[in-house]
This record gives sequence, C-alpha cells and structure tokens, in this order.
Amino acid sequence: MGYRHDRNELLAVAMDIALTEGVSAVSFGRVAKKLGISDRMVVYYFPNKTDLINTVVFEIGLQLQTMLESAFGPEPLEATELTRRAWPVLSTEAVMPMFDGFFEVIGLASVGKSPYSDLAPLLLNGWIEWLVPRVAASDEVQQRAIAASVVAQLDGLLMVRRISGADVALSAAQAMGIAPY
Repeated sequence: MGYRHDRNELLAVAMDIALTEGVSAVSFGRVAKKLGISDRMVVYYFPNKTDLINTVVFEIGLQLQTMLESAFGPEPLEATELTRRAWPVLSTEAVMPMFDGFFEVIGLASVGKSPYSDLAPLLLNGWIEWLVPRVAASDEVQQRAIAASVVAQLDGLLMVRRISGADVALSAAQAMGIAPY
C-alpha cells in the first residue's frame, strides 16, 4: 500500500496554490497533481470544491487572526489603537498574498461568481465578529459598529497598498494617525 496523504497535507498544498496562484486556481486536479496522487484522494477529504475553497480561505484567516492576537494583547482596545496595532502586522510583504486571496474572493463575489458570493459575506462578518470582543466600548451594538469600522479602515488601506503601493498606503496610514511619520 502506498503512502496516504492526510487532510492537513492536502490543505497545505491547496493553501500554497491559493497564495501563489490565486484562490480561483485551487482545484482538486491542481492539488492532486502537486502531490502526484489521484484527485479522488482530494475529494475524499474535501467532498466538493466549495468545501476545499472555504477551508483554504478560512485557514488563511485563522493564520492572520493568530498574528493579530499577539499584536492586540488580552485587553479590549479603542478603534484607533486596534488599527494602529494591526497595521504593522498586516502591511508587510509576507502578508500581502493572504490579502490578495481575500480581495480575489471579494472581487469574484461582486460579480456573483459561486462559491465566492456566499463566502465573501461569511468572511467579512467573521472578521467583524472576531473583533467585537477586542473592542473597548460600552455595549455590544457599539462594539460591532466599531469592529466593522476597523475592518473597513484596514481593508481600505490594504487595497490602497495593493493598487497604489506601500508608500501611498503608508502616507494614508500616517494621515489617519495609525502609523508614525
């Protein structure tokens, strides 16, 4: 009997494809080809392409959240401080392929492409919900609104960084008071 690849190994290969070729490049065939196995082995662990793509994107998000947890610390913070602490973590070249994947999902969702049209709202709402307990505010409604504003500011800065370059994004972050001059 030959070597059997496990789910984590298949996921790692799928994530590598997403980060180097784009989320839309993730397929049973590409994962299988990289491992030299039948695509049926991939289907065994990920019953459909939606499951595979969702798992890849959510795993990338978990990695980002782990990085941000260290930056945020244990206590709830004001919106500006959350954004100030997140920016140096998220604005690095190493993290940009992760956000390229998120921006790709959002772009494909905006033109109604499945499964991205279902995935994008889950991503956005998931990030907001993840941030809510990290926001210092008087009530949960205010926490949620502030969490959404932090996500909007960071995503906007990251989009500016991707399209106009790191220097333009840094200038914008400085003007917003979240990066030092």
